[in-house]
Amino acid sequence: MLQADVSLSNTTFGILELSSTTPGSALNTYAIPGTGTSAMRLSGSATSTGYLSLTNDGSLLTFNAVNLDGNTTSNVNTLNPRAVGSLDFGGNFAIQTTYTGTSGNQTRSSTSLDNSTWFIADQGGLYTNGTSAASPTGNFRKVHAFGGTVYGMTASTTAAPVGTFSAATGSTYAGLAGLANGASSFQDFYLVSSGSNGSAFDVLYTLQATSNTAGTISKFSLVSGSWVANGTAATTFGGFGLAARATAAAPGATLFVTTGQGALTANSVLSISDSAGWNSTLNLGSATTLFTADTGKIIKGIDFTPGAVPEPATFAILGLGLLAARRRKKSK
Repeated sequence: MLQADVSLSNTTFGILELSSTTPGSALNTYAIPGTGTSAMRLSGSATSTGYLSLTNDGSLLTFNAVNLDGNTTSNVNTLNPRAVGSLDFGGNFAIQTTYTGTSGNQTRSSTSLDNSTWFIADQGGLYTNGTSAASPTGNFRKVHAFGGTVYGMTASTTAAPVGTFSAATGSTYAGLAGLANGASSFQDFYLVSSGSNGSAFDVLYTLQATSNTAGTISKFSLVSGSWVANGTAATTFGGFGLAARATAAAPGATLFVTTGQGALTANSVLSISDSAGWNSTLNLGSATTLFTADTGKIIKGIDFTPGAVPEPATFAILGLGLLAARRRKKSK
């Protein structure tokens, strides 16, 4: 299985593929090289690394790490260059681009609208292909592409936790209308197309964690151009990575969450259903444990498997144990 091999600041990792419906072992494991010219290494002990994202067309699953051969001991957050890695539907690995970040800052996540120009979220701000300065600056954790728009999440207390970027460099972070300022506890987010408003991605879920055993899932719906709060639910498992997809032939969505706060070993992947639809109060059922990491391993980010597959029932977990499976729009 592809997980962080050890809970250290410099470790190898990989991608695991899981069933999104049936608990059990990983279906497939994709090892990401830790040595050689395409080496990628990340920090397993850091609490905001190892996110997964899909590109806008869903064809590439992306992740960030340091691209440096020969250094297996230094804290990777002090090293350069940083790289955007990807897996395609066939499980083929590639490094898409690199950039130079500030020593001490973490590289976190990436996405693209065209699989060529990259939006790269870093602790120091937003980077793109080959750059060495962030533009804009900011403490960004996650970037996702939904419906031709790049969304991001910030850990800032002076801006909305989820917003948009109009360009890969030189743009500004524009918080979503209706969202209050965020907090350092925000970990991840995901948008779903409910089908109630055509193809619009009109339901937003956010995930916060204040410890490995305490967190909050929040729901918002896009109503007349503004995001309206649809309730919250406390968790007893913290929560780091989040993915969601609309429920077929019924209102609501299925949420997939990685437990802990980003560095918890032997943690799990959970499936939780929200039975309420667009602009309806969050109504979560009981969690189902789909997978638990081995002792010493860490499950981090989660997203859907890449590729144009009809309605897949599998996920992929990234290196520090990250999870993935293709997102779905809901037909009206």
